[in-house]
Amino acid sequence: MVIPAMEPPAGYQSNFNNPNRAMYYICIVSNAIAMPICSIFVILRLWIRYRLSMQLQADDSTFRHACNLSHMLTRVYSCLYPWILLKYGGGLHQWDVPDDLMSQYHQTVYATMVNYGPTVFAIKAAILLFLVRIFSPYKTYVKWIHGFLGFMAVYYVVMLFLKIFICRPIPMFWGATSDGKCLNQRALILTDNIISLLSDILILLLPCPLTKKLHLGIKAKLKIIAVFGMGGLACIFSLIRLVFIIKDGKTPDQTYKFIQINLTGIAECGIGVVCACLPLMPMLWKSILHNDKPGYSSNARSQFEMMNSSQKRSQNAARNQTSIHHIEAADSDENILITPGKSYITTKVGGRDDITDGGSAGGDSAGLRASLDQTRIYRTVEFHQYEQR
Repeated sequence: MVIPAMEPPAGYQSNFNNPNRAMYYICIVSNAIAMPICSIFVILRLWIRYRLSMQLQADDSTFRHACNLSHMLTRVYSCLYPWILLKYGGGLHQWDVPDDLMSQYHQTVYATMVNYGPTVFAIKAAILLFLVRIFSPYKTYVKWIHGFLGFMAVYYVVMLFLKIFICRPIPMFWGATSDGKCLNQRALILTDNIISLLSDILILLLPCPLTKKLHLGIKAKLKIIAVFGMGGLACIFSLIRLVFIIKDGKTPDQTYKFIQINLTGIAECGIGVVCACLPLMPMLWKSILHNDKPGYSSNARSQFEMMNSSQKRSQNAARNQTSIHHIEAADSDENILITPGKSYITTKVGGRDDITDGGSAGGDSAGLRASLDQTRIYRTVEFHQYEQR
């Protein structure tokens, strides 16, 4: 005789052959939609970086690793664990689940609970590291971000330790033994979700003060708002998760309610991964439409001097230095997030005495000698940009 994991409430009977599988199928469909979307955004981000930049700076490498780690942990949290939960009765009412499956079910719940913290932290770290790159000229602001990131790291390490040792001995969590002691699971999870919601809101609001200071057109500002405003959806799902925990945290029907709560966590993590990749999507669209790369930084300048063959070495060095400057500008997250405007070129031609190398350009040059053999003729090309509105 099959024993149910929970006595059915009044008016209900255990049904092991044909139980209510509504939440079960919702979980399957949600994962089937969420995981491919997250994977597509991560792959597109890596492709954009390779296609448009062709190089990675040290700080971007850290951001890239954080983004990839968050995607990997999200796949484990949002795909692997739910499938195991469903295998052992997740998504079904607990009175429709055989009692002998509950030990494996609670082991998977334990693994899911432990994995949630590192997953969320990796996502938040990826977003914060991107903010550091975007607003790097604001040193005080960057220090605050680093401080907040350090605080979150300490918090999640402590919370990870508490979750791992929520029961002593650990097997007591899934009922392998009754001789031991456990922390209050509901209080621990509730505290963790409150902190997670507050940090989500703070990360959402962090760019707002500095975005106002940017001298951009309406179109560019709307683009930035859309990129960072996506994080508002993560806050909404985090809030819904908190409401579910407060409302249903004490219900004995854990196989059904935990899957419901876990779906909001999957949505929160999935949106976080998309937010970490989203700032580069406008550049993908521009590349598809115009087949070009990020432009030069404003007022970029390169000089090409007309000189004899003995002076070509210095000319090549100047061009190489200019080329490096342009590549760095193309790799800048400011140029990727805020697409550079159109360019126009001005050219100045002037003379400079070989003896007076420190002379200024154009008409301010030292007086020309009678013989051109003693004079350098040079041309200065200036690239200017004006913003698209």
